[in-house]
Amino acid sequence: MTRSRFALILLAAALCAAPTHSEKPSQPGDTTAKRTAEKPPELMLSIESPANGSVIGDPTGMAFVSGQALALYGEYQTFDIVFVVDTSDSTAEPSGADVDGNGVIGEKRGAKYLSILGSVLPLPNSDKADSTLGAEIAGCRVLLGQLDPRTTRVGIVSFSGDSDALTPDAETVVALTSDFAKVERGLDKIYRRGPKGMTNMVSAVNLATIELLGTQSAFSDKRDGARRVIMFLTDGQPTLPLESSQLQNAKMAIQQAVRAAKFDIRIDTFAIGEEALSEPVVVVEMARVSNGVFTPVRNPKDLRAVFEDVSFSSIEKLEVKNKTANKAAEFVVPNPDGSFSALVPMNTGKNTIEVFAKSTDGTEGRREVSVSFMAGADAQELSPRLLAQRNRLLENHLLNLQRRNVEIKADADEETRRALRVEIDRERKEAEAAVAKRREVEVNVEREDPNE
Repeated sequence: MTRSRFALILLAAALCAAPTHSEKPSQPGDTTAKRTAEKPPELMLSIESPANGSVIGDPTGMAFVSGQALALYGEYQTFDIVFVVDTSDSTAEPSGADVDGNGVIGEKRGAKYLSILGSVLPLPNSDKADSTLGAEIAGCRVLLGQLDPRTTRVGIVSFSGDSDALTPDAETVVALTSDFAKVERGLDKIYRRGPKGMTNMVSAVNLATIELLGTQSAFSDKRDGARRVIMFLTDGQPTLPLESSQLQNAKMAIQQAVRAAKFDIRIDTFAIGEEALSEPVVVVEMARVSNGVFTPVRNPKDLRAVFEDVSFSSIEKLEVKNKTANKAAEFVVPNPDGSFSALVPMNTGKNTIEVFAKSTDGTEGRREVSVSFMAGADAQELSPRLLAQRNRLLENHLLNLQRRNVEIKADADEETRRALRVEIDRERKEAEAAVAKRREVEVNVEREDPNE
């Protein structure tokens, strides 16, 4: 079957199975989808820190601002997110990046000595931390660091697969929890276990759906009113549950996504690497039928940067500024769950900080706080989570200053070179003029030679 024919069949199957607006939720009493369709979102905008009327100080001359900007549908105020991580054999391949930051980029051992064969043979990775699986885990950690445990629970499902019907191809590594340390340990567990087996996407989506619904067979407790999201990462094609039929596996994976959508579960899919992107119909359709987002990640090393831009908040625009000084925040970091943080330049004395947000449906909101900034005042009291975000912003601030210094030096060097070129051109023209004049004098002297 040709690739185009395969894609058309899958698309037709997905279109036939996709839920329409007239369908009701499958679970009795679950009116989430109906409420979402009928009621427009309400923009929730708040400033958590600094408190209105507070007196603060900081040697950086900036205030740390945090809060939340979120489009609320009905009773939605919380998030339940399941990371679905592909741990099949192919995720052992090098990602092309120094994921673990040890200064060495992992590669296939001996590949450079085998020429073309080295790129296709199953050679071991010289640094397994720099594998595609390592990049998946690093991406999950980046996203986890941007979430607020007060409003968000996170779980992990890993999947691969084999021909043993008695062994589950997907596993709930961590049930939904607000204890992000447990999630970190779950990611460590996946890394230590390493890649193995084939790719059963059907089992993965099914198990993630069970956990989000909190059914009797789930390890997670049910939570009403939460936005349910599956973050589905894969670097391949569905090779199971039927070993000999990729088409049937693809259809079943899409059908599982349709089932998840009927329970108002959104699936964001990430196709990682060349194999996943060679025929991305399945992951594209899984996202489409569940109102999720499909993201192609051709280079696994880019996963961390990709996950920094993930969002579930339905916020289109977010601005933070000091109205008194008429200065915008140097850095604004909107997090996926609607929480945000920023560094705002301050004047000595009273300052008014304003936050503006606009949701994807056009709803706008503004919030203000007034604070006094004094050089000798105490620094803001921040929770460990907010302190980590502030440190992250300060690191970005430092990098930005370093970049500016490099740019300034480059500009200065360019100005010096430009002045040097002008001076060289001037001297060249003067020299050429002097030579021309000397030649003219010599010619005149020759014409006036008395010996002629």
